[in-house]
Amino acid sequence: MLLAAACVELDENPYGRLNNPETAFQELANLDALSIAMYAALRGDGSWAEGFATAQHMTTMFGADDLTTIAGGNKEPYREFDSFSKSASNIWMSNLYKGCYRAILNANALIEYAQYTQADPDDIDNLIGQAYFIRGLSYFYLVRSWGEVPLYTTPGAHIDIGLSPVDDIYNQVVDDFLRAEELLPDNQAEVGRPTSGAAKAFLAKAYLTRAGWPVKDQASYALAASKAKEVIDGKSRWAYDLLADFGSLWLRANDNSTESVFALQYDRNTGDGAHANHLMGTASMPKEENGWEDFFCELTFFNEFPAGPRKDATFRTQFYTQEGDTVPYQESAAGHPYYAKFRDGAVDEQTPWVNAYHTAGAYMLMRYADVLLIYAEAQAQAHGADATAYAAINEVRNRAGLDDLTEGLAREGFVDAVIAERGWEFAGEGKRWYDLLRTEKVQEVVNKRDPSEQVPIIGNVTLDNLYAPIPEAEVLKNPKLAK
Repeated sequence: MLLAAACVELDENPYGRLNNPETAFQELANLDALSIAMYAALRGDGSWAEGFATAQHMTTMFGADDLTTIAGGNKEPYREFDSFSKSASNIWMSNLYKGCYRAILNANALIEYAQYTQADPDDIDNLIGQAYFIRGLSYFYLVRSWGEVPLYTTPGAHIDIGLSPVDDIYNQVVDDFLRAEELLPDNQAEVGRPTSGAAKAFLAKAYLTRAGWPVKDQASYALAASKAKEVIDGKSRWAYDLLADFGSLWLRANDNSTESVFALQYDRNTGDGAHANHLMGTASMPKEENGWEDFFCELTFFNEFPAGPRKDATFRTQFYTQEGDTVPYQESAAGHPYYAKFRDGAVDEQTPWVNAYHTAGAYMLMRYADVLLIYAEAQAQAHGADATAYAAINEVRNRAGLDDLTEGLAREGFVDAVIAERGWEFAGEGKRWYDLLRTEKVQEVVNKRDPSEQVPIIGNVTLDNLYAPIPEAEVLKNPKLAK
């Protein structure tokens, strides 16, 4: 049963439905197997072919200033997006695309076949809620990266359907998170499964995003503020809170802490590390420390980053070679600082050049700090920058070692301050590009790019060149996906 549902490829013919689902899904364990397949698809594995397990999942996000790469080596797929010269044949952008659609296909099956399961209704509703959550999350990433995408909502959907409008995809995302919010419990017995709090948090973020480019549904700002406020006011219900020390967020001992609203779970103890997280460790380390040099931030982004404990915990500015030398980032091969937050659990700081390329680190897709900043921005946009909006952003700033934000800012100035704060708080976490898109600040950031950056701007920074192209392999299988 699991093979039939969990290993569906987008290049196979999923026209038919599973034979005898009435029998196959009578037991809750079989329905749960579909949920496990959803998470496995998003998580990804050691094949480097799909999901969030590797830095490749951020390929479509390299147009942001918190992500860049080296000029040579095998980083061309990153460079395409970093230089705005992306192509449909880009092999690494498919990781996110395929991982999300695999998860969607399994979520669709779970939602439909749950009607045949004979078990406690609360247990069934919990699994259905998880399916709506994962489907909403997957389409949320797809629509923000690709814009128009095919919309599958049943396990028997034809693979040759065309592209759906962006508005329709966002409506599906919102509907899915609303259903997840309704069905999910406040607490889960198993770490890594979403709760009602996670559904509310992502719903707030979906509303905030829909309020910006390209949909520009201004009424969604108030919805985002209201939903984020529910999470903030009820944070004890889900045991959410900021950790006192920003740097401690990135210690493996603090995986799934009170700040983690939803995170993908990994396990390096599988012999070959097939189910481990390959994003942390080597991928974010410099050549001097035997790293793969996949990603680091642009110089302007680093230079504008406010000094303090958050900056110290975010970046590594000197590297230790096997010969015992200390190399400041200015003299390194890349000439850039690297991210420090992705190192713990993958390297020995005394001998960083001897490291594993995989770790058991949980990968946070939503932190409580995100909820606070969603509220601050949405509240200011909907109702003005009142005391509650200031309190939300200041909670994040104070933890970062910064003073309270200047009071009395006009709405535009306050919102700009929140967007900047988001960039610093979530540097390297795959959020910056989406913020720049929805706030139409891509060109503004590109204009500030340091001329010494290794990767130059080649393509046009225009609205019609901001979304990723549908992967060529998918268009060849279904010409209706061509844009």
